[in-house]
Amino acid sequence: MRGWIILLAVLVLASVAYATPLNESMCTDTDSGGIYKTDAALKVKGEVKYGITSQVDTCLTAENGVSTNESKWLKEYFCRDDKRVATVYDCIKIGYTGCENGECKGGTASTSSNQSQAATPVSACGNKILEKSKGEECDPPDKICFNDKSEYGLCGKDCKCKIANAAKKPVVPSCGDGARDVGEECEKDGECPANNVCSSCKCVKQLSQAEIDAMKASAKTETEKAIDEKYKAPETHEVDLTAKNFTETPGIQATSGIAHFFKAIFSWIASIFS
Repeated sequence: MRGWIILLAVLVLASVAYATPLNESMCTDTDSGGIYKTDAALKVKGEVKYGITSQVDTCLTAENGVSTNESKWLKEYFCRDDKRVATVYDCIKIGYTGCENGECKGGTASTSSNQSQAATPVSACGNKILEKSKGEECDPPDKICFNDKSEYGLCGKDCKCKIANAAKKPVVPSCGDGARDVGEECEKDGECPANNVCSSCKCVKQLSQAEIDAMKASAKTETEKAIDEKYKAPETHEVDLTAKNFTETPGIQATSGIAHFFKAIFSWIASIFS
């Protein structure tokens, strides 16, 4: 069994030696990229083959992010010491306008470390900093964004928030929104006839000061009447204070007669037993 393992290892080494001659490099790069920031490398999407595998230059979502079609970060593959390595460049920082499909686009890179970045117009879109003073509505691109109405959408390449149709809120007509909706006569005084003003989106007559004062006086009078009616004192009846002889009233006379009757009865009974 051990002999078979040794034989298999020898065959594998022989096949590798046959496939890769000693004078042929294990690593090849189609754009000759490297540590030097040259147009030949950064503005060309290269492919680096190492052994039986290959990698192509690609844009990244961030310096340590994942591959994307467009951003400002470029991951450049190249050969060093017959090995495949990679370096990430900020295309904007070194003078380009950004990274697209594995290439730095626009401008010309400089190998000088003293190159002034301000000499080349640089877009702020894509730096993950929302700069409204520069017209940005969102940052970075290709991320979910929201507008001032809490409607959601996708951040575009120009850092403008593209609101999804499904997220758009219906516009509710209201008085004072600047648009004459159904049922409204006006939104401002200039839309009404002469001697009329716009009030609650209806054209009403513009009153003179005299008419306003008369209305105030009338309203005051009506209010006073309502108060007087609510708190009006109940009617009083005149009281007869003339002195009267109550013994002459029918009730008193009837009571007196009954009393005299019983008094006579008791007197008769007493006379019988006396």
